[in-house]
Amino acid sequence: MSIKRSLARLAQVTPRQLDVASVRGALPGERHETEHGELHLIDEYLEPRHHHGRSPIAKALEVSTERLAQLALDPSLERIDLQRALFLDTETTGLAGGTGTVPFLIGIAWFEDQSMRIQQLFLPELGREGPMLGWLRERVQQSSCIVSFNGKTFDWPLLRNRFVLNRVRAPVLPPHLDLLHCARRVLRPRLKSVRLVELERRVLGMHREDDVSGALIPQLYFDYLDGGDVSPIAKVIEHNANDLIALAALLAELVSHFDEVHGNDDPRDHLAYAKVAERTGDRARARSFADAAAQGGGESACTVEACLLSARMARRGGDVEEEERALLDALRAADDELLVAVVRLSLAKLYEHRRKDLDRALEHAKGTAPAEGEEAAGRRLARLQRRRGASI
Repeated sequence: MSIKRSLARLAQVTPRQLDVASVRGALPGERHETEHGELHLIDEYLEPRHHHGRSPIAKALEVSTERLAQLALDPSLERIDLQRALFLDTETTGLAGGTGTVPFLIGIAWFEDQSMRIQQLFLPELGREGPMLGWLRERVQQSSCIVSFNGKTFDWPLLRNRFVLNRVRAPVLPPHLDLLHCARRVLRPRLKSVRLVELERRVLGMHREDDVSGALIPQLYFDYLDGGDVSPIAKVIEHNANDLIALAALLAELVSHFDEVHGNDDPRDHLAYAKVAERTGDRARARSFADAAAQGGGESACTVEACLLSARMARRGGDVEEEERALLDALRAADDELLVAVVRLSLAKLYEHRRKDLDRALEHAKGTAPAEGEEAAGRRLARLQRRRGASI
């Protein structure tokens, strides 16, 4: 729904259309008095052994924060206390964000010992966001980090605007882990979609039964404000709770699979994790995952890229023999002209500059043109021929 339509729709709805008392009785949760007014709060606990798909959600407490910080490319996350992590998800009157979008359900969750506590702050009528925002502010202030899915782009900017518009002082935001960015980083090469429901199905082995579509949620809330059936809102509340639970399970899965190589993982996942480790300067982990990707029986392009990454790590570590081995493995795996040329270019450089083997450098330099262009390849050949002639 566009911002213009959202604003127009909000303008048509007034609190007088709602019998708030009867609505509160029909919805889960209860009233709480806060310094900002009355809040409708749904509050529940999950059992310590609760699984979301095949993943126990308490596993999120066991992951390495060092590995988490690497995966997120955010060093500040290394110092967080996962017991105080705050999982955050909102349901709103529109999907585009902006001033005309109101968060009518704010879901937050955190761990108390091994149990997850889920609180959902519901807006039963428009114009009363203050209690929700005040409650959220207190929880954020007590947390060591925020965990969301697209929260850096959507949820938190929207909430920040609502704090301003409602004249409620916004909290200082702790480190923010956006799992959408992590999922894109390591799963996009394999999965066509990294939507949360798709990740639940493909990564967690979880399929929601009778779930409400996120695209329908704004309209369901407007129908509710118009005095319609309350029961669809209960489904929205359930949807939001499942999103929060999925965040904990997904965090655990993504980080634990980066902590050590899992032999059954897809080689494309191994390669993606190797690239993350390379970006963070963890050469040993990068080589470990790159080797797993190279040996995983994947497509030629994946195998070649993994071998090239392993060769880079070996070169940076001064291991010429390992670099050569990885490049020769890449050459054997390459199955098209461009891939072969890319590998031969790396081999030509290796043999010229580090092995000092001009004959083999010249041999590989003859096939580098598709990778570096005819002119550069010609200069390389001429230089090698001059050097080889001078050494005879």
